[in-house]
Amino acid sequence: MLKIIINADDLGISEDVNRAIEECFAERFITSTTLMVNMDYADEAVDMAVAAGWHERVGLHLNLTSGRPLTAGIRKFKLFCARDGSFNARFAKNTVSRLHLTKQELEAVREEAEAQIRKYISYGLPNKHLDSHHHVHTDASVWKAVEPLLEKYGMRSVRISRNMYGRVSLAKRVYKDRYNRRLMSLPIQTADYFGSFRDFMHCRTSLRDGALVEIMVHPMHDETGRLMDTGRPIEEEQDYLSRMKYVKDFY
Repeated sequence: MLKIIINADDLGISEDVNRAIEECFAERFITSTTLMVNMDYADEAVDMAVAAGWHERVGLHLNLTSGRPLTAGIRKFKLFCARDGSFNARFAKNTVSRLHLTKQELEAVREEAEAQIRKYISYGLPNKHLDSHHHVHTDASVWKAVEPLLEKYGMRSVRISRNMYGRVSLAKRVYKDRYNRRLMSLPIQTADYFGSFRDFMHCRTSLRDGALVEIMVHPMHDETGRLMDTGRPIEEEQDYLSRMKYVKDFY
């Protein structure tokens, strides 16, 4: 029997996403969520979580690609920020920068990551789980800055690199396997498998019995108010999962 975590990414990114995630908790569609502390609706999200009692299941969604950074240093680099100081996601679209940053860029990433971890902790959220927007923490260059902060701030779990997928290049597969082995060697908790609901459907028959599987969802409402996950009704995903033998879990 599989143990399944269903995590809602992007808490704090907008008012609608906050409401959608709140509804998912009320309906028991998800087990956890992760917060973008640099976004305009982060404070609202934390207030909602505390009021409704799911604040213990809120982790950190480290963000280096959307909104505005918390620190000034990273704004100096065109690789990370536009002229107005907001993140531009440029580095995340460049293979070279995803693998290597200059000493100055690396320090700026470390400062921003640390600021986001510190803000997350300042909310009093006890989960201390870390994942990231657009999976940037799995990029070698960002991971070099983030890894030392895990022990410093007592982070207890980290999302692995996506390892439920269809076709992927050999180079990407080797990189993901190497990253995951490194992460799993640390004294923190991880899932055994991670991917989207679509990835899970593709790989479900090959997953090891008893494994811990994390499925990421991105709750939002469509124009009719229906809960959606990246274009698919969340109810359809839940209907399928309800027919499986599994145990809901969380880090």
